[in-house]
Amino acid sequence: MSADQIRPEDEWPLPPAWMWACQECADRYRFMKRAIETVEELRLTGQPHVDHDPFDSIVSSQIALAEHMAAEHLDQLPEWSPTCATCASHRKAVSGAAGRDDSRAATLIRIGGEHRARHIVVPPSIVELY
Repeated sequence: MSADQIRPEDEWPLPPAWMWACQECADRYRFMKRAIETVEELRLTGQPHVDHDPFDSIVSSQIALAEHMAAEHLDQLPEWSPTCATCASHRKAVSGAAGRDDSRAATLIRIGGEHRARHIVVPPSIVELY
């Protein structure tokens, strides 16, 4: 791919320095980045008709990192992105849950935090999917 074909929305962001100070963030980030290469290598070199489903490891490794970040580093996550439609959807759900003390409200808040965390570690074209 030539430089004029590179799409900024597909570029992986450089994680912030505070992530490297947390061993769990660093380990989960490294695992997430290796999962992409591992699944692709298995797909290319693996046996025919064997399912090397990227959702088993690539997406789940992103979710695992985002879960940790939302649970342990919520105060360091970015604010909602004004240009991300998924942020707008999560923000609306979270504001609707404000003041409620039930499991649905807690889930909406957690998922919103996970989405904000993904803005730090995955390309915009991927983070806006969910």
